[in-house]
Amino acid sequence: MPIDPEFMNKSTVGEHNGHKIRGEVKPPLKLGVHGTSVAVDHDVCNGDGICISVCPVGVFDWVDSPGHPLSDRKSDPVNEPACVFCRACEAQCPVQAIKITEI
Repeated sequence: MPIDPEFMNKSTVGEHNGHKIRGEVKPPLKLGVHGTSVAVDHDVCNGDGICISVCPVGVFDWVDSPGHPLSDRKSDPVNEPACVFCRACEAQCPVQAIKITEI
């Protein structure tokens, strides 16, 4: 299931690496949506890292997610302000876990 298109309407439940987290967070199973203009649904992310490899400006880095049923690491928008909105990550994500929003 792809990222929830209504994630921005969910409450901010915290911050991580300088970006907001929205939605339900109950580790290790529920990790929420990380980021705003570059949003990654950690509940959907399968940890294949294609977004890290295609991003021309280094927005993403790995974050550990031990015990999550899809992967033990997730892509995290640690450098979200650097995004140039090329949408390469969004287009290449095989599970549609990323949503780019120019705000």
